[in-house]
Amino acid sequence: MLLACASLACSNSIPRQPPGIPPSPQSITREEPGGDAHDPLRAALERLATESWGGRTDKRNVFRFPLSDWKNWRRVRFWGVPSFVGFRYGDKHRAVAALWARKLRDGDPRTPEMCMKRFEDWGTGVADQYSTKLSAVEESHVTWRAADDVLLKTLEAQVKTLLSRRKYFGVVGSTIAWPDVCVAYGYAFEADDDDEQPARAARDRYAREAFGQLGRIAENPPPNLESF
Repeated sequence: MLLACASLACSNSIPRQPPGIPPSPQSITREEPGGDAHDPLRAALERLATESWGGRTDKRNVFRFPLSDWKNWRRVRFWGVPSFVGFRYGDKHRAVAALWARKLRDGDPRTPEMCMKRFEDWGTGVADQYSTKLSAVEESHVTWRAADDVLLKTLEAQVKTLLSRRKYFGVVGSTIAWPDVCVAYGYAFEADDDDEQPARAARDRYAREAFGQLGRIAENPPPNLESF
């Protein structure tokens, strides 16, 4: 589902810096965080791998979502992929992020593993629409509010649409945010076919640092959450 959030974008012709020169500060914008760099995708991803952490909230002020270079992320809705809150990094979707919240079924174990399973079952139909092929899936645990309470999956994915194919490096976590409410949240970073290292570096940083920073602002879960 997270990977399906990335949409097509048209390229603009603007004067570029020579190869190896960082973008000029005045050219870095929320619309193009890679600015006027010779390779704006690489420059944008390098910012995500190095800039300081901040956060953005959802409209209901339930969560504070961790993002590096946070001022250059835009809160958005993704067509066809309903989420509790979503963000994009640049108009060309250099990276995307989203959070989903759903109630677990009666009788389900209240564990990150069950949370992940329910979200994967729920999102299979969306992923199929985009011919998403996953590979290099690895699992680990990180701490959010208690020891080892977020299950992480890092992955690589090929996403095929009618007009393009793109590769992403992603990471998704699942946890129990309230006694019967399952939350999944994650990030995906677009990879250049000729140089995957910047996307991999941004993904690996988020896997190490982001998931323990999710802020639960509301004491109680939001009303009228859907169930699986």
